[in-house]
Amino acid sequence: MKYPEFEQYTQVEDSENTLVNKYVTKDGHIFYVEPGFYYGMLGYKDKKEEEYPRILEAIYKVIEENEKVVFTGNYETPFLDKEGYIYREISDISDPLCIFVEDKSRGSDYGD
Repeated sequence: MKYPEFEQYTQVEDSENTLVNKYVTKDGHIFYVEPGFYYGMLGYKDKKEEEYPRILEAIYKVIEENEKVVFTGNYETPFLDKEGYIYREISDISDPLCIFVEDKSRGSDYGD
């Protein structure tokens, strides 16, 4: 899948992880973007569009400052288990910026 927010980086095929996009920067930093993380990004883009550029800037800063990053949808169940990589969820990016989206998803009100 193409993620336009990362088109300035070189996308690299990873035959072991075909569901996760792998990128390399000009400085040789490697990072992965799991689908769950990307969908989280899109949620912020949809609900907090005016803040989305700040979120992208913070993501790019994480990439620049770290040689190996996995942007994951969930720490507890990541798609990838990569030794030597740091893991970041979308809330790790948005929370320090004080950009919050209320999660209104909840279980059904109806009993079984």
